[in-house]
Amino acid sequence: MKQIVLVLALALTIARPLAATPADPIPSRAEVAYRLRLAGLLIGEGIGSFQQNGKTYSVVMESRTVGIAAFYRLHLRMEARGKVTAHGLRPMSYIETRNGDFSRSARFDWAHGKLQLTDGEKKQTQQLRPNTWDTATLACAFFFSLQHGRDQQLYMTDGRRVVQYKYSVLGREKLVTPLGELDTVHVKKIQEDGDKRGFDAWLAVDRHFLPVRAHATEANGIAFDWTVESVNFES
Repeated sequence: MKQIVLVLALALTIARPLAATPADPIPSRAEVAYRLRLAGLLIGEGIGSFQQNGKTYSVVMESRTVGIAAFYRLHLRMEARGKVTAHGLRPMSYIETRNGDFSRSARFDWAHGKLQLTDGEKKQTQQLRPNTWDTATLACAFFFSLQHGRDQQLYMTDGRRVVQYKYSVLGREKLVTPLGELDTVHVKKIQEDGDKRGFDAWLAVDRHFLPVRAHATEANGIAFDWTVESVNFES
């Protein structure tokens, strides 16, 4: 389930070059309900929420196994906090829990260029590179910043490690969704030689480039589909 959350987050900061910036003001709050399917069968559902007041922000993303996967009883919660700057969101902290127990965390020390990661009992400090995001914050970065160029590179952490990703914008597409037919931007991961993990995501142009569908393929060939069921913005 977490793989799909990462998929959606990673797509967002590179999709905007092909579309005009929405005329609507940046939402003070956004909430999305979504569902995850494997081979057409429902296995997960969740809610993502974002809040900001022009100075600070918070993001909470929660997912649960349901349907045929309910036996595993996984409740994943990711929470991030940070600052709203003239250049967009700047993450300061990230924490992840599984079934209510602490799993991982990350603290961003931008003044000293240090990233502190905690994965269970393991702790480490790494160099904090520009364009580094936590999993939850990246999902909302598109509200504030406009990236240039079709292909982009970024760094992302989930508290366990920092991974470099590359993505490409394929263009505009019409997509039928639970929200109706939408004008979307299709984004695809750039796969290096030997990389069997892939994904595609479709972002709705008139909904602040919110991801409304994603398709992810694991290294073993198993494929997942993620779809948005409802959206609520508050200005």
